[in-house]
Amino acid sequence: MKEVLKRILIVLAAVVLFPVALIFAACGKDEPDDATKPVVTPEPEFLPGYDVGGATVAADGDKADLEFGGLDFAAMEYKEDDFTMKYRIYVPEVTEDAPVLMFFHGAGERGDDNAKQLTTYSGLDDGIAMSEEAADAIIIAPQCPGTPGDSNPTGMKWVDVSAWNECEYSVGEIAESEPMEAALKILKIYEEEYSFDRDSVYAAGLSMGGYATWDAMTRHPDVFAGGAPVCGGCDVSKAELLADKIIYTFHGSADGTVPPDGTRKMYEALESYGNISYTEYEGQGHGIWNTAFATEGLFDDLLSGTRPE
Repeated sequence: MKEVLKRILIVLAAVVLFPVALIFAACGKDEPDDATKPVVTPEPEFLPGYDVGGATVAADGDKADLEFGGLDFAAMEYKEDDFTMKYRIYVPEVTEDAPVLMFFHGAGERGDDNAKQLTTYSGLDDGIAMSEEAADAIIIAPQCPGTPGDSNPTGMKWVDVSAWNECEYSVGEIAESEPMEAALKILKIYEEEYSFDRDSVYAAGLSMGGYATWDAMTRHPDVFAGGAPVCGGCDVSKAELLADKIIYTFHGSADGTVPPDGTRKMYEALESYGNISYTEYEGQGHGIWNTAFATEGLFDDLLSGTRPE
């Protein structure tokens, strides 16, 4: 009997002590050498050189949300020192890894009412409304400062060209404008807040905003994955910087405000890369944006990074 009890006690001791021994053995293992540890490369800074420390974004007074394209756009205001710029933003329910669309309006919508940079464009309204991708994207529509209440306002520009009919210019000779810098700082602030998809940032715009769309892609090819410039001017000498961008561009063949020469040359320079679609409206003048932005599938293709066929 004593022998049986002795064996039972030995078995119980083994059951209890074996896991404890394993724990001590694991704790006693040496840490892996630094050479065997996985190397984690920190993500590079988004828009380096754009200091947002002195900038603030806040609600634009008590302005109500604006329903546009079936989406609700909040009224916001950007401030830095003595510079103020209004903007509208739509934020989807899920922001992590969401695509981003930055929309640049034309010269006639400059001001501070924080509405007409969107409401002027029925085609954009339709284009966003029919796009499933747009509903899942962060959409930012800044309003370039100008003279409030003026039907043909003067003021700042997205791109500081001397005349709109130049249709070609050099980014090396013209510094980035203050409103464009502000738009990029807004983008940087929201990247920090929402962690959107850095590889899916797109621009779209018309006329003065068409200039802005080409300008943003050219000056910041590491930020913008593509764009939809409508009847704008560009720097054709920098075409190679855009060889991997998704571009859907539009112009009227009879545009006398911003002649189509720059768009045509950019298309010719990029056509062989298979990354650009160019629609030229025969006999049409400058005001082709509503037709262009209402193009079926435009924003779905752009925001999903679909290359033109």
